[in-house]
Amino acid sequence: MATPLADALARYDRLGRVSYHTPGHKGQAALLSPLCSATLDLTELPETGSLYDGGDAIEAAEREAARVFGAGQTFFSGGGCTLCIQTMLGLAAKCGKAVLMGRNAHRSAACAAALLDLNVQWAVTVTPEAVEESLKAHPDIRTVYVTSPDYYGRLADIAGLAAVCRRWGAALLVDNAHGSHLGAFGLHPLSLGADATADSAHKTLPVFTGGAYLHLSEDGVFGACSREQVKATMALFGSTSPAFPTLASLDAAQDWWETEGKDAFVRLRERACKVFDTVRACGLMPADVMRDPVRVTMDCGKGDAQVLAQRLRDSGVEAEYADARYVVLLPAPFHTDEQLHALCGAIVQATAEPLPKAVQTPFSAAMPDVLPQAVMGLRQACFADHEQLPTAQAVGRISAQSICPCPPGVAVIVPGERFDSELCHALEAARIHTVSVVKGRF
Repeated sequence: MATPLADALARYDRLGRVSYHTPGHKGQAALLSPLCSATLDLTELPETGSLYDGGDAIEAAEREAARVFGAGQTFFSGGGCTLCIQTMLGLAAKCGKAVLMGRNAHRSAACAAALLDLNVQWAVTVTPEAVEESLKAHPDIRTVYVTSPDYYGRLADIAGLAAVCRRWGAALLVDNAHGSHLGAFGLHPLSLGADATADSAHKTLPVFTGGAYLHLSEDGVFGACSREQVKATMALFGSTSPAFPTLASLDAAQDWWETEGKDAFVRLRERACKVFDTVRACGLMPADVMRDPVRVTMDCGKGDAQVLAQRLRDSGVEAEYADARYVVLLPAPFHTDEQLHALCGAIVQATAEPLPKAVQTPFSAAMPDVLPQAVMGLRQACFADHEQLPTAQAVGRISAQSICPCPPGVAVIVPGERFDSELCHALEAARIHTVSVVKGRF
């Protein structure tokens, strides 16, 4: 019998590389072991409850998580951060269809906007000053959507953005997919004034893949939303068959967070100091901006970060992400001191020889400097008749899809934008040889 995927997972496991990628449990979090039994892979039963209903164990666990994480309300997702993003935007759509969205948004946000027929105003700068100018210029905008931290660990000025949004009566939504742990450092967006956050808990906490929290602020725009309203919005998008072990891991993680998790992340920052010192000594430390205190981002400058990532793999270290310039590593409380020490050695070894010059591609987690020309709405382009074309023949045509690898999931073009020759050439160089375009010329 052929089992190619199962075989691929088994082969990879035998490589024995140390995980510095998601999920946050790193395969080493003992608290998840009791949930690995197949007998706990259950369905909606009187004893287990239903994700979209209430008065059950799931509701009790969500209320406990809200208390632990300091939210007005918390909701579990078995559909990853995507379901939380869809729900946030679904709730915001009731306030108005116009949304200011940072262009480094995950592709799931663009897809949700298309499904909800939102009028997205893209922003390439999300400082408080830039957002205030946008709100002045577009008084119909009632929602501001930002990604913080970004894939490189850079943090937006959430407190400043929240103040601007309050002045203009707009909701501040934060894709906090990579920042579920930031409360250990007083940096969680909810505590800084966000109205809602989507936390992809499985990325940094001991949660099975697909587990995420949607947090709503008690004092924010959605503070008056009932649990039933939020669940009804979530049910528009979510599967009716969530994995109960994943939901239960969210419950276990909130208990772990309260009893030891916060302190474990504070200790991790101290334990990882030697890793940061090594990165700095090797000339790979990014510019000094506000960052996630425990994410390791290495800036290769003009050197090829893909080569650095491969050298780390050869040393038994699997990074979370690499593009043409940056390599990202995710240390976790579950890494041993020996593993962190070995990581330092692997970085030194990988940089002993100069890196070759990078081959630039259009794909990165960075905010783009210039956007393609928008000539059609997201929803209109998504649901229009479309056709597949060789990328080289797409110049002047309108994209019918978001084009981006995941990670990082940041689109270089979204539905409704026009391909130009420079972008098509770059996509070809990145081995994207066919694209989906709207039929006809506009």
